[in-house]
Amino acid sequence: MNLYKYLFIFTLITVVGCTKKTIKIPVLNVAGIQDTIYDNSQIWIFAEEKDGDTIATLNRKNSIATTSWIYNIDKNLPMSLVVPYLQKLTEKREKPALHEKDEDDFNYFSYVDSDANLLSMVKFDVIYFDTNKSIDKNSFLKDTLNKHVVIDYNQKGLAINDSVISIDNLNNYFVKRSPEKKTTVHLTFDKDLKYEDYLLLKARLQNSNNIKLDTIEFVN
Repeated sequence: MNLYKYLFIFTLITVVGCTKKTIKIPVLNVAGIQDTIYDNSQIWIFAEEKDGDTIATLNRKNSIATTSWIYNIDKNLPMSLVVPYLQKLTEKREKPALHEKDEDDFNYFSYVDSDANLLSMVKFDVIYFDTNKSIDKNSFLKDTLNKHVVIDYNQKGLAINDSVISIDNLNNYFVKRSPEKKTTVHLTFDKDLKYEDYLLLKARLQNSNNIKLDTIEFVN
């Protein structure tokens, strides 16, 4: 087994300067990307306690624009603390620069596949988070020319087009849909949703056929 992958099965430990910090990445029973990404930069978002409150801290000192970026994010952080960092990093990565990322450089969220007992990843290109307004579901559902699905995920559960569904049945839902045209999936999340739950949904959608994720995600 690849030693790098093996180490991720347990609580991750990294050293920032002289301070040792730990991070717990999500553990999901979902198959994901397990290819070795050789040319990569590691992004770390930690959960820490300060004055009785949970805060998120970022370490991206070794990130290189012309590599793939692997995001290692503590599973217990709420999305309200994760999103601001993802917004800033996306803006920085997409900003025109002297050395821009190559076409084959992507972004990945890391997690542990509990069934395979290996480090796995969810691949993504660009995500724009909208925290200022709620999603307008009617604008999508009234489009009769294209297929749209709105997934709303909060601490109470998951709903598709306002119909409650178990996240374990998510892949079956898309399998049953007509395959001749891709379905555009729009995502909206509760800002207090844990990052691990967020990533569980993204990992399951990664394994769903014939769907296209909207690059805009709503977090309120």
